[in-house]
Amino acid sequence: MAITQAMWIHGNSIKVEYGDRIKSIWRAGFYARIVGKPGTTNWFHFSIPTTVIVSDKRQMIDSVMLRFKSGSNKARVTNIDIYDGEWLIASHSNLGLNPAGFGLERFNVPGKPEIFWGVGISIGVSFTGTTDAQNTIEFSAAGCDFSLFESVRLHFKVLTTPTVSLDQMLASMREVYEPIGFRVVRMSDETLNLPSLNTVDVGSCVRGSTTAEQNTLFGNRNNVGANDIVVYFVEATNPPYNGCAAHPNGQPGAVVASGATRWTMGHEVGHVLGLSHVSNNDRLMTGNGTSNITNPPPDLISSEITTIRNSTLTVNP
Repeated sequence: MAITQAMWIHGNSIKVEYGDRIKSIWRAGFYARIVGKPGTTNWFHFSIPTTVIVSDKRQMIDSVMLRFKSGSNKARVTNIDIYDGEWLIASHSNLGLNPAGFGLERFNVPGKPEIFWGVGISIGVSFTGTTDAQNTIEFSAAGCDFSLFESVRLHFKVLTTPTVSLDQMLASMREVYEPIGFRVVRMSDETLNLPSLNTVDVGSCVRGSTTAEQNTLFGNRNNVGANDIVVYFVEATNPPYNGCAAHPNGQPGAVVASGATRWTMGHEVGHVLGLSHVSNNDRLMTGNGTSNITNPPPDLISSEITTIRNSTLTVNP
């Protein structure tokens, strides 16, 4: 995942939650030195300057960083909680960190969520020593890495659950799309009871040409946004394909059959975004079938990235 911005704050800006549990705090020009009272725990807080909107896009948090050192293994960082405003978005517990020298410790934020209100880092520390030296901890800086992605927003409509799970297909698509700057967002799931369309006629499966059954199936968007993509999971297509991305005008989406591979959904969505087949099995858009991909995760090349970026279906978060 590409990092597009990093924000840091100085260690001497730290806030103490329980002042009565602190023996002393000294704010120097380049860090804050804290001596905790023996047998206590405490929380310390950093507010990270947060540029929420950049180029009309909402930033997503990748991870937070902390630079600190400890006087001994009796002064340990035990918890890192990460907040967006009042929302707890990640929690790392049972850490037991006590580095002897200043170094960078990184804490990831699962799911890389969009940021709305500003990043706060809360640090839990335990002091179990008997001397001031043992109970000393020094904070140099705290920071946060952000990513700035466009999004591909997917809605799943399930007539038949595929052999490869929806979670696996989504994870595989993210392996390809997210390193090149496109976040894949699972917006909604819906089960459809449409037995007559469970083996759907897709005709020649050519972009811009759809059958009556495709038109009926794709009419089940059910209030999905105009720039969102719907993936319909069916038992099979007629003729038999793993998937088909031909869709009616104004109803962007694709069909994925139950026997599809883990890469099929990403491949078919690629077609919806404007990509064509290639004759290279190292690439996601291979025309030889995604079961023949030879170098997973498969590639999207620079011209394909440009096509995706220019699609009206890649949107700001």
